[in-house]
Amino acid sequence: MTREQMIHNAAMEIMREVGVRIHNEKAAEILKNNGIKMEGNTAYFTEEQVMKWVRMAPESFTIYARNPRYDVVIGQDHVNPAPTYGCAFIDDWEGNRRPGTMEDYIKCLKLIEAEESYSINGGIMIQPGDVPEDTAAVEMFYATLTHSEKAIMLPTGFKREMELIMEAACELFGGKEALAEKPRMIALINTVSPLSLDERMLDCLMLLAEYGQPAILCPAAMLGATGSLSMAGTIASGAAESLAGIVLAQMIRPGTPVVFGIQSTAADMRGGITFACAAPEGTLMQGFAANMGKFYGLPSRGGGCQTDAPVINCQAGYESMLTFSSAYRHGINLVMEAGGVMDSVNATSFEKMIIDFEIIRQVKTAFTPIEVNEETLNLDEIKEVGHDGSFVTSDYTLDHFGDIYSPRIGGRNAKGADYFKESIDKEMNRLLKVYEENKPQPDAAAMRRVKEVLSGSGLEEKYFTYIETH
Repeated sequence: MTREQMIHNAAMEIMREVGVRIHNEKAAEILKNNGIKMEGNTAYFTEEQVMKWVRMAPESFTIYARNPRYDVVIGQDHVNPAPTYGCAFIDDWEGNRRPGTMEDYIKCLKLIEAEESYSINGGIMIQPGDVPEDTAAVEMFYATLTHSEKAIMLPTGFKREMELIMEAACELFGGKEALAEKPRMIALINTVSPLSLDERMLDCLMLLAEYGQPAILCPAAMLGATGSLSMAGTIASGAAESLAGIVLAQMIRPGTPVVFGIQSTAADMRGGITFACAAPEGTLMQGFAANMGKFYGLPSRGGGCQTDAPVINCQAGYESMLTFSSAYRHGINLVMEAGGVMDSVNATSFEKMIIDFEIIRQVKTAFTPIEVNEETLNLDEIKEVGHDGSFVTSDYTLDHFGDIYSPRIGGRNAKGADYFKESIDKEMNRLLKVYEENKPQPDAAAMRRVKEVLSGSGLEEKYFTYIETH
């Protein structure tokens, strides 16, 4: 029996005997009406029921960007990085911390828009503390539409916010059925470990499914705290959580695109319980998402470029390289938090974001298969140079020396103690300039319709104007 089959069998036993708590009356009613046994707010699933609905979800799907250049396939052998997510604070180079703002959020959008490693932009890259909490998701969505033409990661907000976001997306993309036919947005639905799904996330999941927009179902358990200390046990219980949400999405709209996620990691219990987001155990569990995704015929999600370091230092570098290279090696289809995360996902750093761009480029280069053909074997020159010659001035070297990877961060002939920070600042300024030279130009009439819908949240005109002018 394979490891994947054993995990599945354990998840089915958990779903059948322990059940999954559903903290949402509407979701519980939908499950009950489709034959799921409900006792109070706990849902009990049979394997036959689970697999019937899971098989309705597509093995892969495309998120269509406003610029077709950035259409992104989620699934198959595609590995797609997505930037920092869920951070409330901004850390600077010296490690000073402050609350995030909408200005910070817009700067993140611009950097991600200009960096060629990404086809996805948006989401809760920074929780802006200077805007009303009950309209923050609406503002982040409007800012993403204003400053990006890549595929959209949605922030998950309160139910009314998400309803308005979906209505606005219909105005922009041709209506509800057109939106479902060509999905434009994807959103993260975190489960609540152990074995629960909360009301707000379920509201968002049901709206995504109603409009045919992809949802990422993902636990973020901590070994020995919100999950079993055993990695296999935590993967199994997390699978039960994810599958419960996937089943619900298919009941609302069969064929809704979904992603099977694992964001679980370790809890360091030496001197207290600390979320260890960059622990090697996390890379193993998140990497296994790709295995379980293939087992269920679903795309996978994990994390990358994560660090527990409170400042930019050697630890931040090696942990970020470890987590992203692991995600890439395992073939995780959607790698979230890949760009800017600091201090166990407590803060975003712009300097760290630029470093992570370099890590992503280097990992992609390192995993590119070596091309072997008659030209690259270059036998004629090897024979000509023989034992005593040099390839420095050979035709192949002169024609192709620019193919050798050249880092944008750091340096190979660096001088001075400040060269690393200077290279980061230089690259950040370059990207912001690239953004200004290629600034998205959304359709003005469509954006007026979007604004009119989103104004139903009570968001004042000054907030829209701020986003448009920054």
